[in-house]
Amino acid sequence: MVGRLLAVCGWLAWQVRRPFGRRLSSGRFAAAPAVVVGVLLLVAAAVPLVVPQLDPQPEDVTVQQLFDHAVSEPAGWVRLRGRLVPLAASPTGEPGEVALLVDASEPLRAVVVRASTPLEATDDATVTGHVVPATVDAEQAVQDLPIEATVAGTPPRVVPDAIVALDAVPKPARQVWWPLAIVPGVLGILLLVGAWAGYPVFRRTSEIAVLVAPLALGERVPAAFGGRIGPVIRSLADPGGVLLLLRRGPGGDLLTAQPLPDDGSVAPAPVTIGGGWTTGRIGEVHALTETVPALVLRSELVDATLLFARSSERDRVAARVTLER
Repeated sequence: MVGRLLAVCGWLAWQVRRPFGRRLSSGRFAAAPAVVVGVLLLVAAAVPLVVPQLDPQPEDVTVQQLFDHAVSEPAGWVRLRGRLVPLAASPTGEPGEVALLVDASEPLRAVVVRASTPLEATDDATVTGHVVPATVDAEQAVQDLPIEATVAGTPPRVVPDAIVALDAVPKPARQVWWPLAIVPGVLGILLLVGAWAGYPVFRRTSEIAVLVAPLALGERVPAAFGGRIGPVIRSLADPGGVLLLLRRGPGGDLLTAQPLPDDGSVAPAPVTIGGGWTTGRIGEVHALTETVPALVLRSELVDATLLFARSSERDRVAARVTLER
C-alpha cells in the first residue's frame, strides 16, 4: 500500500518534469522541476490562509470583560454581540445617538453604545467600536427597558465607567477561505513526496524463495533494467532490455548482463557482474499500474535496478550475488 502510494506521488512528479526534456528530467537535477512546482503550490495554498491574517480585527469581548477592564487590544477596539435597545436620553449627559447593548451570552450585563446616526432596536446585533471612558448613569440607562431586554423583569447591570463609540460601519469578521487551500496544498505535498521517492519506486523486501535453485551455468534470464550497465544508461521510468547469463570464468562462474538495443542493432558486449565487489538488494518496483519483482545491483561496472517477470527469476539471480542484509 505504501509503495503504491509513493508510486502515485512519483508518477505525478515524473509528469511534471517530462516537459522539460531528457536533459533536465534525469541526473542530479531530475527532481528540481517537481520541487519547484510543489513549493509554488504550497505557497499558493498558503495565500488564502495567510492573507486574511493581515486584515486587522477588533477584539471579540463580552460586556463582563468591560466590567473587568480586561480588553487587551491597545486601542480598545472591540466587537460585541447582543440585543440593541435605543435610549431616549443619553445616560452620560453627552450628545449623540445612544443605545444599550445587552450581552448575548450574559443577559444581566450591558454597556452603553454611542453612534453618529440613529440606532434601531435589534434582537441580535454585532457591533464594533472603541471603548471610551465615560461616567454612566446606570439607573437612567435601564429605567425604560422593555421586558424582553430584562431577565424575568430584572434589568442588567450597566458598565458604569465606559461606553463603546461605534464604528460607522461594523468591521466584518475575518473570513479564512481554507477550502481554496486544500487542492494546491495536497498537490504540493504529493509532488514533494514524489520528488523525494522518484519513479518508479523501489521498495526493499526480505521475502525471498529460499527453495529455488540458483541460476545454472549457461542459463539465460531476460529482464529489464534502469540505471547503468557498462556504457549503457537507461531511466527506470523507461527501462531497457537486458539478458542475464551465467558463464564459466577462469576463477569460477560469472554472472554477466548484456543490454539489448531497442532498434534491433548489434547488442553491446556482455558486462560482468562481480569482480572486485558486488552487492544486491531484493525488493519490488511499484509503478502506477503494476508492481514487479526487482533486484538492485551495485558493482564496478553495474549500477542498475533489474526488473523481472516473476519473483522466482529474481531470486535465482539473487542467489548468485551477495545480498545486503
